[in-house]
Amino acid sequence: MKGVFRPLRDTAVNEKDVKIPLYVTVYETISQWLMEGKYKAGEKLPGENILAEQLKVSRGTLRQAMLLLQEDGLISNHQGKGNIVLSNQDMSKNGLEKIGNPIADFSSEPVDRVETTIGFQPATKKHQQVLKLRPSSVVAVIDITYYSAHTPVGFVMVYMPHEILAGSNVELENTDTVYEFYTELLSTGVLYSDTKIRLGQVRERLANILSMEEGEPILILEEVLYSEYDTPVLSQKMFFGAGQHELSIRRKNDRTNIKKAE
Repeated sequence: MKGVFRPLRDTAVNEKDVKIPLYVTVYETISQWLMEGKYKAGEKLPGENILAEQLKVSRGTLRQAMLLLQEDGLISNHQGKGNIVLSNQDMSKNGLEKIGNPIADFSSEPVDRVETTIGFQPATKKHQQVLKLRPSSVVAVIDITYYSAHTPVGFVMVYMPHEILAGSNVELENTDTVYEFYTELLSTGVLYSDTKIRLGQVRERLANILSMEEGEPILILEEVLYSEYDTPVLSQKMFFGAGQHELSIRRKNDRTNIKKAE
């Protein structure tokens, strides 16, 4: 058979001789602490001397474990501040394959502030086509900027038919309520999306928002979200700040296709 992976049944390795490196054990212990919430996102871990003493390992072993935690996006080392917890969630449970809010969900630093503005405009030809609107329709334009410790980490431009907001009795004067409606819609009101990810360049307005240089490369996620009966509920563009995110995607092969290949 060609192109089909088979695990080796016979092996010369004696399992008793295979040992997990001590720094990996330390890594797993600290990871479990984070998963259990012993240290929350944004909190500082104890100093290396204290951790090494608690875990009964050398500082060299501890540092190797810390490097793995940094590589996996669980902690970040800041000079003069120590090791800060970035995430205490099991990232394997959530990825881009699940509709959500990736700028907030996958930010390497916890998002602690969101700024939302809202305006309205007649539906452009593109809006009419993408959102299946009449020429006389009105579109809500919602701009959302995400911050972590005063640093902008992402920006979203949302285009939503006005009738969706009006039908949901959202207080349009209260931008916090608008943002809450948007996030709730992502988690409960959307069935599927048509999503594209591409590399673009920072334009002048975006450069000012994200504190980047004009012309710099930037990751853009562009999508249309649909509810039942193939009804578009919004279109949006998400711009991810440089070096601010680690996006996760869980992929798998269809076992039916694997069997056919055999």
